[in-house]
Amino acid sequence: MKIKVDVSQLKKGMFVSELDRPWTETSFLLQGVLIDGAEEISAFQQSCKYVFIDAEKSEQSLYPHLRSLASLNKPAFTSSHSVTHEADQADHEQNNFKQELKVARKVHSRTRAFIDTALEDVRLGQAVDTEAAKDLVTEVTSSIARSPHAMLWLTNLKERDEYTSIHCMNVCIMAVSFGRTLGMDKAELEVLGLGGLLHDLGKMRVPPEILNKPSSLTFEEFEIMKTHPVEGYEMLKQQGGDLPAEALDIVKHHHERRNGKGYPSHLDGDKINNMTRIVAIVDVYDAITSDRCYHDAISPYDALKNMYEWVNEDFDKELVESFIKCLGIYPIGSVVKLNLGHVGLVVSASENSKLRPIVMLVQNSKGETFPKPKLINLAHPKWRSGANKLEVSHILSKNEYNFNIKDIVMNESII
Repeated sequence: MKIKVDVSQLKKGMFVSELDRPWTETSFLLQGVLIDGAEEISAFQQSCKYVFIDAEKSEQSLYPHLRSLASLNKPAFTSSHSVTHEADQADHEQNNFKQELKVARKVHSRTRAFIDTALEDVRLGQAVDTEAAKDLVTEVTSSIARSPHAMLWLTNLKERDEYTSIHCMNVCIMAVSFGRTLGMDKAELEVLGLGGLLHDLGKMRVPPEILNKPSSLTFEEFEIMKTHPVEGYEMLKQQGGDLPAEALDIVKHHHERRNGKGYPSHLDGDKINNMTRIVAIVDVYDAITSDRCYHDAISPYDALKNMYEWVNEDFDKELVESFIKCLGIYPIGSVVKLNLGHVGLVVSASENSKLRPIVMLVQNSKGETFPKPKLINLAHPKWRSGANKLEVSHILSKNEYNFNIKDIVMNESII
């Protein structure tokens, strides 16, 4: 039961599920907050006039009070026109994603072919075709501008044995998406994406027995690994190609940290270029959500939770908060369980409905796999109430589902 509540009536123990404005306009990192003190109540009162409380997720001792509020605060009349508009908007978002995904797959494939060639060129000591890189980043940026989530959906095409090439692509895509939410213009996004695409080329100068070692590196081995940003920077700078200074800075300094304990230059705070700080955040996020030769991936939600704990030491708090808001409480690629038992993958979500994303249903409530996964937009009115009501219950960890995400993303026939 969702109850519209004036912010003056908020109490500790209430679960705030929706606001009278987008969550991105508030100071809260994630959508959905269990109030545990006066500070949060004050924050809601400063940002909103009213909020919606989820009685089921609130503390049980508040049920009598919430029932009383429900009888006082009758839900506002919803016109058929409003419902129709919501339905049309949800259908448009879903269709827009489907259409752009066809284009995004082609761009993704060409970019993958480029980065595979570029990594091999670096390994052989040959020049990288930076003009081709610029053209591809322009295509990536244009795709994200048309439909922000189609390219992000493809960042789930991960493979442990192909980490470096896929990682370069994912950092490019996510950096552009993140920069877009920060308000960067097209030219800035293309520089950001170019730095992200090329940021790890220097790893091809690291001996493969160190790069692919399935266990912890020794001190000496790690010192060699730490040379890859400078190796990539020097190689690109020497070959020319009119690369923007900011893109080269990303290549050289994406392992710098706010506390000065990064490498290679031990830069700290504002001495690190803003674009480089953005790529540093995306770089770590993709790394820890990917299977690698020496560790297994963690879920997108757990990755964001961990990164928030590292702010001030490693990253700028404001940038990490913005990155969390960019990805949302259910980041694309998250495996989620719905209230009726269905299991699916988060595909996309609109700015105003991040608690109700587009989900690709993979299994039914009995745990049976659908012959063809079903794409549904939980923001559509038909899934909001009655017997058909569907909503995300919780995110599943890797050991709680038995399907391969990459296989689903690769299957072009399902969307």
